[in-house]
Amino acid sequence: MKTTFRMTVMAAALGMVSGLMAAQEQGATAGSEPVAATTATHVDNGAMPGDSHVRIVRLSDVKGMLALDRKTGLGFEQTMQNMPIVEGEKLKTEDGYAEVEFEDNTTMRLAPNSQVDFSLLALRSSGAKASTMNVVKGTVYVSTESTKGNEFLLVAGETKMTVAPSTHLRLQVNESRTVVSVFNGSVEVQRGGETTLVSKKESLTIGADQMTVAKKVAGEPYDAWDKESIDYHKRYAAANAFAGGGNTYGLSDLNYYGSFINAGGSSFWQPYFVGAGWSPYANGLWALYPGAGYSFVSPYPWGWLPYHTGTWSFFPGYGWGWQPGGSWNGLNNVGMNGGTIATGTMPTGTMPTGTVPTNGLGKNPMHSPLRSAAPPQPPVAGATRQSLVLTNEKPMVMSQPDRQGNFVFQKDSAGLGVPRGSLGNLNHVANDVGRHGSASMPVYAAAPNGAEGNVHGATRGPATLRPGYAGEGSPGVRGNEAASTAGRQGGYERTGGVQGASPSYHGGGGGAQSGGAAAPASAPAGNAGAGSGGGASRGPVASPK
Repeated sequence: MKTTFRMTVMAAALGMVSGLMAAQEQGATAGSEPVAATTATHVDNGAMPGDSHVRIVRLSDVKGMLALDRKTGLGFEQTMQNMPIVEGEKLKTEDGYAEVEFEDNTTMRLAPNSQVDFSLLALRSSGAKASTMNVVKGTVYVSTESTKGNEFLLVAGETKMTVAPSTHLRLQVNESRTVVSVFNGSVEVQRGGETTLVSKKESLTIGADQMTVAKKVAGEPYDAWDKESIDYHKRYAAANAFAGGGNTYGLSDLNYYGSFINAGGSSFWQPYFVGAGWSPYANGLWALYPGAGYSFVSPYPWGWLPYHTGTWSFFPGYGWGWQPGGSWNGLNNVGMNGGTIATGTMPTGTMPTGTVPTNGLGKNPMHSPLRSAAPPQPPVAGATRQSLVLTNEKPMVMSQPDRQGNFVFQKDSAGLGVPRGSLGNLNHVANDVGRHGSASMPVYAAAPNGAEGNVHGATRGPATLRPGYAGEGSPGVRGNEAASTAGRQGGYERTGGVQGASPSYHGGGGGAQSGGAAAPASAPAGNAGAGSGGGASRGPVASPK
């Protein structure tokens, strides 16, 4: 039983990259599939004349097995975190869990055995964003932000639900009934010409021929998992004016997995656990989107905003860093070099000379990608195409448990493998990794309510690794439950470490690397350095405008 639970925990902790590994295997077979014609079916999704349909939303968290139909003609395919979702796509979970982030940080979570079709993702001529999701089956949670003017509509069969801003709800759909439960806010439900307003702490049950309102919300097994996800975003998300095009999704992960550095008059964001040898485009996936071409998908848990807006630059002594600002690049995030768009490019091979600064900090910034080569060619009639193309220019480094009860943070993992929000303040651990190359932390596995394992089926959710006491097998500090929130600077919320009996960690056997790893081949000679190079201040600094 303990072995089985440990395997479940490992899969959950590393679920953010499981899709990438599956995609690598599928990439060999996807290319052998024939190009299939897609027959469009008209659906009354609320589209209006003048709408723009270029919006993308983010698959922001992945645990377990998921599948996404990207309209490639190949049906449902394995997917991964940070995969863009466009209008008309379909997402389903099997034994997995998924979270989808919208532009204003509104979130939708899918429990296992659920399916959601994204019928409408439109930008109205007024600037408002209209989203219509058809919940085919399963359990779905929605938490909308306070953004005014946007339209958020859920559809389940013949029932339409208009979700108000600042609403938190749970929707359960099966063959016999639909139940919408409102924790906060309100939902307007329309069915068969009848309209019912469901308010805070009310539930509406829709059967074959009747609708019943209850003045209470009953607890369900996945509620604790949903609450834990909401708490994570509340703790780390902060709207910031720098986000390109007013898009703020992905900020929670930037705040948790990295911080801004002030160095030599420049300010840039950098993920924790990286050295000068790390490159933001060395590993990833190219996903085909019909009509748009290939879009680069990062495997890193924070890898959304820095791959759709802003600039990556190499800073001597520190490595690669990201500076926000500029326009928003949706699916077309495949090629800018010094501000000049290079269409149809994708990173393979080595970086050409002259693309990295030879003096100063942050000179000749490189937009995505950092290098260019010929992409897969568009298919012709009767030809084959690859839907998913894996790029691994160097071995992928991951942080992960090396044995039961011990988690190892690895240099150059850039947070890959680190569970979201549950291991406390990563800044302190990152300093130790910068000095020694690795650091370990005692951990234990817990369900979303903090209990070890599954307590008689009362709480369901992905098992999560949490800090424990050094040298003890019993549970220690319960994740971030006691985390204190520090002040916000520049719109970024930083959090302090766990108070009280804090979990300990120690440097691993990776060898002292306080001077930094060897510089990458493209880095200027004599300027190799660790991510926390001398003279820099790292932490909650004002984000650049």
